[in-house]
Amino acid sequence: MVAQPKQAAPAPTSEYVLEAKNITVRFPIEHGADVVAVRNFNLQVKPGEFVGLMGQPSCGKSTAAMAMLGLVRPPGVIDSGVVNFMGRNLLTMMEDDVRELRGRDIGMIVQNPRYSLHPMLRVGDQIANVYRAHNQVTKGEAWKHAIDMLRMVGINDPERRVKAYAHELSSGMAQRVLIAIALSSRPRLLIADEPTSGLDVTIQAQFLDQMWDACRQTKSAVLLVSQNLGIMANYCDRILIMNEGTLVEEADVYSFFKAPKHEYSRSILRLQRAAIESGGADAAHIDEKAAPLIEVKDLSKLFPIRHSKSKVHAAENINFFIRPGETLGLVGESGSGKTTVGRCVLRLIEPTGGEILFRNRQANQVERVTDYSTNEMRRKRAKLQIVFQDPLDSLDPRWTVDRVLREPLDLHTDMTNEQKKARVIELMKLVGLEGAHYYALPREMSAGRQQRVSIARAIALNPDFIVLDEPTSALTPETTAEIIRLLMDLSAKLGIAYLFISHDLTTVKFICHRVAVMYLGQMVEIGSKDQVFNSPRHPYARALLSAYLFPSTDNRRVDRTVRETLKGEIPSPVTENLPKGCYLYGRCTSQVDRCKSAPQQLTQLSDGRWVRCWRVAQGEI
Repeated sequence: MVAQPKQAAPAPTSEYVLEAKNITVRFPIEHGADVVAVRNFNLQVKPGEFVGLMGQPSCGKSTAAMAMLGLVRPPGVIDSGVVNFMGRNLLTMMEDDVRELRGRDIGMIVQNPRYSLHPMLRVGDQIANVYRAHNQVTKGEAWKHAIDMLRMVGINDPERRVKAYAHELSSGMAQRVLIAIALSSRPRLLIADEPTSGLDVTIQAQFLDQMWDACRQTKSAVLLVSQNLGIMANYCDRILIMNEGTLVEEADVYSFFKAPKHEYSRSILRLQRAAIESGGADAAHIDEKAAPLIEVKDLSKLFPIRHSKSKVHAAENINFFIRPGETLGLVGESGSGKTTVGRCVLRLIEPTGGEILFRNRQANQVERVTDYSTNEMRRKRAKLQIVFQDPLDSLDPRWTVDRVLREPLDLHTDMTNEQKKARVIELMKLVGLEGAHYYALPREMSAGRQQRVSIARAIALNPDFIVLDEPTSALTPETTAEIIRLLMDLSAKLGIAYLFISHDLTTVKFICHRVAVMYLGQMVEIGSKDQVFNSPRHPYARALLSAYLFPSTDNRRVDRTVRETLKGEIPSPVTENLPKGCYLYGRCTSQVDRCKSAPQQLTQLSDGRWVRCWRVAQGEI
């Protein structure tokens, strides 16, 4: 049975798929002045056109995007304006008629997947339910379509993942489920609010390539809300900039990146270009002959699958070291094991095998972290810290900044109350927080300030080592630059070593001294940042770098004759389903028969880097 729309799409009566005029969105405030989140917003999107919408946090861009659906979060109201979709005003249509359009002819991808997915329904049911709501298909056909959509957005082992619940998926996988839901009925208009914020660069490139090609073929339009300048530069036709609820600049992509007119636009590009053009982290303060501060040997981690004898292979034979004051970048696709490695190093989750060594500089001795008892590990938290990906999720919503920063001092020091207060004020100044935030709650601060609080908490006890797990993923480009400069300054002043986990290769290139590339639980290349970024050797590292979107229109990805990226799916991480030989076999363009059955060993090359590929080691590629 071929899926058929329940109702014909509206006939176009305008040259624009979407046309918004003078949209104003207001939020009433009890006992106070109302907040105007969006003021006189105007937008036109033609069939097949990609329009990018950017702005700083709380500028109103997400609210404006929701208004394009005729929606606004309570208690907000759309005060005035017109939103024409295919010539019909969504704001004056009956709600039942608008509901027919949403999900079928208008798709929406939001930024926070865990808040949008139903926690009690399997993700396959959620995709199938949306598809069946707008297409005449059977339950079986809808379920098969759900599997196909998960495969299309790059989720490995979709037959198994389709039965998973939202909490069983990583953030990146949950975001891909939302993408699958939004694209399931091939909408005329797709509104995407930070759709790739949790995705790795190879899957991001695959998805954006597919979305761009599909929209060009079907003349579908896309309104893309993002803070990623690389996406804007490589995919968008026009760019709109918002500031304090108002559009301040609109230009075609080439004019914008060549000569932005508004000061806010210029500041974004100035900071991004500095990150690209600068040499980044200075290794002058690092003693290359110094003994490692952290050394990881043959680390492995397996996660048992509930109600099964199978196990998920998360990390295998991980080996690396980090010197005092050094930053090691850890990059790779979602599910490659980066976060697992970071948490195993701190024993937030227990390793299955291997050892972790920590040089206690105060005691001048090497200690085995894997031998610490639970109580000993708690005490070592003073020297081994972590900054999590989402600052809001890692801060107690009931605690003020003062209480958040006092907690580690209460647990690990004998300071008096006066000393603790002075230390809190010192920490706030160190990370650039104003005194007015002393009694602020997390929800009263921007994401950038929340992350500064997380960093201040991490450095409160003068740690030697910090795991930074995607610390800038929720931040704007200018805030990212500020946070990275702050981390680099703290490392130089305090001698802190970092394990920096990130999808943002521009940031990794800027802050890190060495880089390790992971794929499916294995490290496949480790070298200096110049080696990895300028001349990657492993086929996966080459694909990863080629798929990364730099914020420049000089070589736009959509204009390339060949868009280099990995094809196919990531193999299932379930142990018995892993390839017997090279884990990249099946996706690698340099594969030969031997790769299928010969396990790969991490081998040091003549230039000092380590690569897990026998063909590279023997000089064949």
